[in-house]
Order: sequence, then structure tokens, then C-alpha cells
Amino acid sequence: MLILPAQTQDKEIWNSFVSENYPPIGAFMASWEWGVFQQALGRKIDRYFITAENKTVGAFTVVHCQLPLGQQYGYAPRGPVLNRDFFNTPEKINNLFKFIERWAKQNFPGFIFLRLEPPLGSETIITTKGLIRPDYYIQPRRNLAINLNKTENEILAEFHSSTRSNVKKAERKGVTAEIKKEMSPDGWNHFFKMADETMARNEGKNIYPGRAYFETMLKTVPYVDDARDGELSLGFFCGRHEGRMAAMNLVLFFGRTATYLFGGSYTAELSSKVTTYLHWRGMEEAKKRGYKYYDLGGIDEKLWPSLTVFKRRFKGEEFEYLGNIDVVLNPLGYWVYNIIRRIRKSG
Repeated sequence: MLILPAQTQDKEIWNSFVSENYPPIGAFMASWEWGVFQQALGRKIDRYFITAENKTVGAFTVVHCQLPLGQQYGYAPRGPVLNRDFFNTPEKINNLFKFIERWAKQNFPGFIFLRLEPPLGSETIITTKGLIRPDYYIQPRRNLAINLNKTENEILAEFHSSTRSNVKKAERKGVTAEIKKEMSPDGWNHFFKMADETMARNEGKNIYPGRAYFETMLKTVPYVDDARDGELSLGFFCGRHEGRMAAMNLVLFFGRTATYLFGGSYTAELSSKVTTYLHWRGMEEAKKRGYKYYDLGGIDEKLWPSLTVFKRRFKGEEFEYLGNIDVVLNPLGYWVYNIIRRIRKSG
């Protein structure tokens, strides 16, 4: 087995491998374009292929994450992506992690740890020594997605009766939705005002990155109508109620899945059921473009109880992943990192 750096000319091969080998949830984070986006945010990245028996059997991106006092760790968002036909036994999977541990110690001596996030099911058993599974996670361990391999009537019929009713109610109330070709300054102003009102409804919890994050995404990730085949792309869905801007969703398209990433809405427009309708239109658009799933995003009864209830009423499939796996490269540094993290969290 070998781990080899990916080259610029490998972009199409990379995206093709990720699309073919990733489960429905989270593939966009392993795409080539997501790495470009991370670089544009000022983060150093490295891309690697895993090869065995003269073929590619894995791929992952390492994002260099800075810590205080010049320390750093590596993070492989939703990676490594693995060829399931090759890594088809617990023994092979654990041997891979042993190999990555040895490789990381040789190639990243300055890292405190390397955080992996493989798209493996929660039932996967990790026996490799030197690996730690934290009791928290970076990306959601559970997501809910709608299978689009059905007719629109069949998809709608599977919704909870209240969700199905809200779609019809929105239509009666004059709610419309469109996918924007570009985001104007006025559109951004609406989005961030909606984000503020959404945060206020959720006890002031800020789930949104800063404005620079979105502006950088627009510069590096093409709109869905401008993207080449196989590329990560984005679309902004705008919902209006009687002509007034009411809600907006940012949806990423990659592989087989359209993924709802961020959204916001005006509190005064919630009675129009525009938020439900906007997801429905997202599903319709994704299905029309040939995507197989519409990912509604993470669910967690403890962290996001009301949001989880809202999403589950769409009656989709729930996917649960293994979560983070930390390859500890500097035991003392890792111990200090976790002490500081707990202090900051308790404060």
C-alpha cells in the first residue's frame, strides 16, 4: 500500500473517484473544489491518493489547522474516501489505519494529531492502537436525506401529513421559489438579515460563518449552471411570499447528492410555510438535474431538537457515520489540546 500526493492534473480523476465511492452524505467535502475553497480561506492543504494492487483505493485531503503557540493539527474532512470493494473487511480497514498512523508520523512530525473522518458506518469496529475516538464530532454524525429515485408524487406522499400540508399551504399563500443565477449585494444583505433573525429564534446560537466565508465560496465554487460535469457547484434558492423576499437556502451539488448547507428566513414570513416549500423546491430541482439524494443536513435531538423534528417530518433516510478518529502524533500535545478545549467549552 502507498500514499501518494495528488497532482493538479488529477482533478477529474479525483472527483470521479470520490463520486463513485462516497456514500450519499458529505461527498462535497472530499471534492477537489472544496480543497480549493479551503485554500482560498487561507488554509494550507495537501491531497493524497491511497493505492494498492496498482489501483486507487482511497483519497483524502489534509487541511492544516492552526493552534495557539504555533502548534497545528491535520484534518481530513469526510475522509479518507475508500473503495468499499477493496476495504471490505474490518481487518483491511484497521490495517489501513495502522498504515496511515505510521505514514503520518513520518510525514507530519509537526502535527499534534491527524483527525480523520472516514465515511464509514457507526457499526465499524476500530481496534488499531494509537487511535482515539473523541466523544464529540466536527461534522454531524447523523444526517437525513430524501431519496429522489421516486416520482415527485411518491416523494411528497411519504412526507409527514403536516409537512405535506405545509407545502400545499405555501402554494395557496402565494409562495414562490427560484434558483438564483448570481447573488447581488442586495441578495447578500437579505441573507444576513435572515441569518440574524434565525439566530434570534434559536436562542442566539450562531451557526453561520462570517461574510468572508460566503464571499470566498462564491469566488471559488461555480454556480450550478456554470459548472463542468463532475465539479462541485452551488445554488441559492430564494423563496418569496407574495413577492417579498422570505427565505434563502444555499445548496451544494456534487456526486449523487444536493446538500442543504445554510439557510435563513424572516420571522414575519414563517406563517407562509416558506421554509418547508423551499426544501421541496430544492428536491424538485435536484431531481430534475439527475441527482439521487437531497441531504437536509445534520440531525441531533440534543443539540438541535426543534430542527431535528422539522427535518424528520420529511421522512427521509437517516445515515449515521463513525465520527472522528484522531491519530495521535504528539501525546503530550494532544493531552494539553484537550485540556484547553474542555476549559474553553466550560467557560
